[in-house]
Amino acid sequence: MFQEIWKDIRYQIRTGNIWTRVIVLCVIVFLIVNLLKSYFTFTNGGIPSEEYRSILEKISISSYWWNNIKFPWVWLTHIFVHEGFFHLLWNMIFLYWVSQIVDDLIGKNHSVYIFFEGAIVGGLFFLLSTMLLPWYSSSFSNIAFGASAAVTALLFAAATIAPDYNIRLLIIGNISLKYVALAILLLDLLFAFQNSNSGGHFAHIGGAFMGWLYIYLLRSGVKMNFLQNFSFEPKPKPKKTIVRRMPPREIPKQKIEILEEDELDRILDKIKSKGIQSLSASEKEFLDRKSK
Repeated sequence: MFQEIWKDIRYQIRTGNIWTRVIVLCVIVFLIVNLLKSYFTFTNGGIPSEEYRSILEKISISSYWWNNIKFPWVWLTHIFVHEGFFHLLWNMIFLYWVSQIVDDLIGKNHSVYIFFEGAIVGGLFFLLSTMLLPWYSSSFSNIAFGASAAVTALLFAAATIAPDYNIRLLIIGNISLKYVALAILLLDLLFAFQNSNSGGHFAHIGGAFMGWLYIYLLRSGVKMNFLQNFSFEPKPKPKKTIVRRMPPREIPKQKIEILEEDELDRILDKIKSKGIQSLSASEKEFLDRKSK
C-alpha cells in the first residue's frame, strides 16, 4: 500500500506543474514536522522540547537577524513549513485557486515570481514587526513560517489585474476578487497590532504589498522578476534534426546515348584534324569501348 502511495506522489511531482509540486512538498513537510513534534513532545513529558524548537528555527525565519544570515535557506524553506492542519489546508486551497487565475491572466512565469518574492517580502515585514512591536523586543526568538504571505501576494496580484474577476466561495457564493482581497487586508490590519500572531499578519500585509507592487510596476514596464535566473519548469529537450539525403537522380538512358554520340563525334573530329596520337588515355578507352 505505502509503495503504491509513494508511486502516486512521485507521479504527481514528475508530471504536475509547479503548483502541484509546491502543494505536495508542503504536505510532505507538514507530515515530517508533526511527526517530529509528536516525538519530541512524547519524550519531553507532553511539552515540545528545545530540540524541536531548534529544528524549526533552522527552517523558519527568525526574529534574530543572525539566524537568518547563518541559515540563509530559511528565506525559501519557511514557505513550505506548516504546523497546524487548517493553516496548511486554507493556504493550499487558496494557492490552488489564485495560482490558476494569475497563470491565466499574465502567465506562469510571472505568477511564480510573485509567489516567491511575496514570501520574501512577507518575511521582511515580519522582521519589521519584531522591531516595531514591544512584545517582540524580548530576548526570546520568534519565528515565522508558512505560505500565507506568498499566497496573499498572488491574491492581490490577481485582484489588481482583474478586480471584478468572480470566484465562488462556500456559503457566500460568487464574489469579486477585490472584495476578498479587501476583507483579508482589513482583518490583517485589525489584528496586526494585537498580541496574537502579529508577525503573521505583518507578513500577510507584506505579501499583499508585493503582489500589488509587482503588477503596478509591470504595467509601467518594470519587471521585478529578480528570481528569473532560477528555472521553475523543466526545459524542453532539444529536438534532433534528422538530415535525409536524397538519392541521386537517375539520368534517362536516351539522354546517355545522345551524350555518348556527341562525345564520339568530337573524338572523330579530333582524329581527323590532329591525328590519333593526339587522343588522351580516357578518349582512347572510350573509343575502344564504342568500337566493340
